Amino acid sequence: MKFVRPLVLLLATTLAACAGGDSGSSPSPVPPVDTTPVPEMGLRFLMPDSTKPPLGERQVSFWAVRGTRREVRLMYQKAPGSTDSVEFARFRVDDRTLVAAADGSPLAPGDSLLITLTVVDTLRLITQFEPSGLAFNPNRPARLWLKYGESNPDLDGDGSVTAADTTLISALCIWRQEQSTDPWYKVASTLNLAEFEIEADILGFTRYAVAY
Repeated sequence: MKFVRPLVLLLATTLAACAGGDSGSSPSPVPPVDTTPVPEMGLRFLMPDSTKPPLGERQVSFWAVRGTRREVRLMYQKAPGSTDSVEFARFRVDDRTLVAAADGSPLAPGDSLLITLTVVDTLRLITQFEPSGLAFNPNRPARLWLKYGESNPDLDGDGSVTAADTTLISALCIWRQEQSTDPWYKVASTLNLAEFEIEADILGFTRYAVAY
C-alpha cells in the first residue's frame, strides 16, 4: 500500500497549513511557533514502510557559507528497476540565513561551517541537526522539507490502510525536540499534498520529525 491523493484534493488546491489554516494556492502565512510541550508518548510518528527501500544513508554533511544559498538532501535507496532515488529530507540555507556560529561568534561573508543531518531514529524517522545550538537569521530562516510518501501509510497503526489514515494526513506536522528526553514542540509547518511533504522554516538546530 502507498499514499494516494484523493481525487477531491487533486481537484482542489494542494497546499494546506499544518497549523490548521485554510488551503490556498500558496503556503499560508507562518503562524507563531507553538510553545506548548507535548510528551513523546502523546505523539504518533511517521514510520518507515517495510515494503519500500530503506534510507540510502543515515547521515549527510555539507559546508554552509554565509552569503551563499546551499542545500542538502537525504535519500532513500533506489527501488529495484528504478533509475532514481526518492527524497526523504531536504534542507536549505539561503544567502542571508547564516549570521553566527553555534557559539554565537559572528560569521563574516564567505565564512563557512559544517552542517550535518543524522537520522538518529530510523523507526520514527527522527533527524538530528548539528552543530547543536546553531541559530539562524529569524528574518531569513533555513527551510526544511520532510517527505511522507515513502513512509508507512497506516498512520493510525490499526493494521490496515483506510479513509481514516487519509484524513490523518492533514494532521501531520514537523515537531522539534531539544534533547532525547525532552518533550516535543510543534513547528509551524505547511503540508504539500501534491509533493507528499511537510515544510517549515527552521530557526535553529535540534531534533526534528513528522508526527501528529
